Amino acid sequence: MSPGKKIPKTEKVKLSPLQKLLKEKDVLLMLYSKSEEGYFYYSITQEDERTIYDLLRSRNPKKSSLLIFLDCSGGNVYAAVKIMDALRTKYKEIIVAVAEEAKSSATLMCLGADKIIMSPVSELGPLDKPMWHSAQEGKVISALDIVKSLGSIIDTATNKQRNLANRLVGDFDIKKEKAIGLAGESIANLLTPVLNKEDARTYNEALRFLLIAELYGKEFLTDYMLKYLKDKTLREKVAKIVIHNLVWEYPEHSFAIRRRELKDSLFLTVEDAEKFDFWNELWEIFKHTIGEKNKGKVIKFL
Repeated sequence: MSPGKKIPKTEKVKLSPLQKLLKEKDVLLMLYSKSEEGYFYYSITQEDERTIYDLLRSRNPKKSSLLIFLDCSGGNVYAAVKIMDALRTKYKEIIVAVAEEAKSSATLMCLGADKIIMSPVSELGPLDKPMWHSAQEGKVISALDIVKSLGSIIDTATNKQRNLANRLVGDFDIKKEKAIGLAGESIANLLTPVLNKEDARTYNEALRFLLIAELYGKEFLTDYMLKYLKDKTLREKVAKIVIHNLVWEYPEHSFAIRRRELKDSLFLTVEDAEKFDFWNELWEIFKHTIGEKNKGKVIKFL
């Protein structure tokens, strides 16, 4: 090259939206593959908790913000909580982007984030837990179904006792106190065989899980998801209402809670995926990860 000739500037490489995001935030994939029918092959386990903890120890992140790209049906509630606790030791801000589903314990992880990103096909679910049916081997039933079934039996018994007592008073001129006693004895005799079929240990296990989920969920909501409510007393009251709804008020385990309801009725900080340029690249990663050919789970940093 002759003296004095200018050296051409190297052309800048154009970064994709996801590459730009990675300059600002770390991105953690937590994608659990599923069948074409939508059944997940794996769920959150203690092994996943250890995997993420080891990743953090070896990585020693320098960025203060993390985006978790999540698709999962739930799993071990304690592992889900400890995963979020471990991530919080390294990151001040955590965002969860839900590919299609974040159910049960995965929903709990979302409550421990600062923000959730969802598309029109994304959904969260009630804080419930699938459990083995005590009387039918191989059949799975939800913890909420177990607890609500016994509650329905008790409610039915109470109503029937009241109605029978009123009939005894009105039709047979029996004194009210005696009528209530007779009605109670009659209903008890009818329902005892049904109640004897209920496994008390299974019921207590189901109830204990739901109460634990409610406790952790309220903590996460108060500390993170609802922190935009500056008044602590108000924040705690709203958290109590929201977590009660998520645990007790939905009809079944697989119920799809969509982003509009999460924003308008449950007051969660949810943003539309369409607003983010990097979403399309994340979606392509998701599509290549799930399916019949990949019966596993991907837990790694990009």
